[in-house]
Amino acid sequence: MKRVSNLCLLAMVVVFSNFASAAGKVSVEITNSLMVNVSLKEVTQGERLFLKDYYGEVLFDTTLKAMPAYQKYFDFNNVPDGVYFVETENDFEIKTTPILKNKKGVSLIQNSAVTAFKPQVHVENKMVKVMYNNVKNLPFAVTIYDAKWTVLEEVFNTDDLFTNTYDFSKMPSGNYQIIFTLKDKMFIKKVSI
Repeated sequence: MKRVSNLCLLAMVVVFSNFASAAGKVSVEITNSLMVNVSLKEVTQGERLFLKDYYGEVLFDTTLKAMPAYQKYFDFNNVPDGVYFVETENDFEIKTTPILKNKKGVSLIQNSAVTAFKPQVHVENKMVKVMYNNVKNLPFAVTIYDAKWTVLEEVFNTDDLFTNTYDFSKMPSGNYQIIFTLKDKMFIKKVSI
């Protein structure tokens, strides 16, 4: 069991070092009164870029291939005044930057970009390691379901760093779902044992 704990801690170090290196990869800048420039560095395969309105309607959505850099300009000339969100999503995090458009043009709302870390699930030899970096210590729930949607485990937590290892060696082979319920987001991770 101590070996499992040590392996879990080692995996956490690797995962969170990836988080640290991801910081600063996304840049959102106003280039003129109605243009927004979004630049991404070290783009990973499957990374996504969105532009959403205040109500969550997706105005732009693209899935990127791995590349050293990506740049996209958004022209706000033809959108109504309001609040918009530039959102990038990769395997580890979702970064959201709000933008305000009014009669004066577009502007960034200072210090309002938010990064939400995504829960991580790793399966190795019927052991399922769950990790979540809860930087704001907000309440969250982790619920594990089998293929028939029977609840196998439910955990409520507010720890800043949640790690747990579940032993599925006595469980039948099949598909399971681990659902992370946060304040304003839900993440579903599917695992096969």
